Amino acid sequence: MFKTLRKPAFLKIYVLPLLTTSVGAMNQAISILFALELGADVLQINLITTIRSTMSIFLLIPFGILSDRFGRRPMVIYPRALMWLGTMVRAFATDPNHLLIASLVGGFSGGSYFPVLLSMIADMAEPEEQQESISILFLFSSIGMVFGPLITTLLLSFPQIILRNIYQISAIAEFSVLIYLATQIRETKLPTSFKKRGTIDSILDLVHKPNFQGLIAMVFMFFFSRSIIQTYLPVYASVDLKLSNAEVASFAFYRNLSIMIIRFLSASLLTRVPIKKYLFIVLLLGGMSASFSPLAENYLAIVLIFFASGLSFGATRILSTTLVVKNSNPVNRGIANSLLNLGQSSGNITKLLTSPIVDVFGLVPAFLLGGITGFITIIPLLFIKVPPSPQSPSNG
Repeated sequence: MFKTLRKPAFLKIYVLPLLTTSVGAMNQAISILFALELGADVLQINLITTIRSTMSIFLLIPFGILSDRFGRRPMVIYPRALMWLGTMVRAFATDPNHLLIASLVGGFSGGSYFPVLLSMIADMAEPEEQQESISILFLFSSIGMVFGPLITTLLLSFPQIILRNIYQISAIAEFSVLIYLATQIRETKLPTSFKKRGTIDSILDLVHKPNFQGLIAMVFMFFFSRSIIQTYLPVYASVDLKLSNAEVASFAFYRNLSIMIIRFLSASLLTRVPIKKYLFIVLLLGGMSASFSPLAENYLAIVLIFFASGLSFGATRILSTTLVVKNSNPVNRGIANSLLNLGQSSGNITKLLTSPIVDVFGLVPAFLLGGITGFITIIPLLFIKVPPSPQSPSNG
């Protein structure tokens, strides 16, 4: 258990999502609140929270190809630098359009650096270490997801700290992360021959696999359902229930705490549970979380919904990524992780279609749509075949 934690090369990469996710979660905890403070409407809020995902649809695959061709490390440094620039814009924003510009800048980062980190871990891990190393990477990320909102909530409890100050603090922290990345992270991909035609073949080989098609459909619907909760529950809590900024920001802490718990279990105990059975349970929990959202009438009820949603999200991310690794190889691994992220990003931006529903009918129909989609997510899982896990030499 946790064997890769004793390896310095793994540990240096594990620390990176801990740092970056802490900062990102600080910003995410107040993103909707800050948009409301600047006078954003429902459409602007949806655009602010989805522009980066929209742009990633066009950039994720090229980024995956570049990481397979030129190496993982450059494709981690570049996104982090652009994310820092986006935070700088937010720190001085005075209008919702400035937040749209910040999201646009972040969009050129290719959506996320995390698929590249997953590829780096898979490059180094032995077959029997893959599920554990992926789980630990997500565990460190989820620890940062807990620390970030906790720090934000504590800071906002001081009257002299305003929402803008959170972005200013984050900008300084992100610059420090860039220094760590430049000085501590080394390339993991071994040199391989690369041909243009080989890239096309790699993509076609992946998208023609029924397993991969099922995975993309599953994560698309799951992230659409989840994005409805992520966007509209804070709006509901702030506008309808009149909860304070600190209370709304604290929701991210409880959600991310549950993500950390399930990822710790996934890295230790739950590696013994069949992946398909495990996925069925957590996808069912995700559908239930969205369905119960219209019934939340107080702070505690929303906390419970976010906690359950976090359990579902934390486990689904690990299990879907593990299945991607099992269905890819070092030559197309970057592309495979990017395709998975493409499905996730597409699900996130689909929530834009719910803006007219919310404007005309209110939040309840949107929550119900998220619940129904969450349950439908289970259907592709029924047709996914899980490849057998390789056995450790010690067990032979």
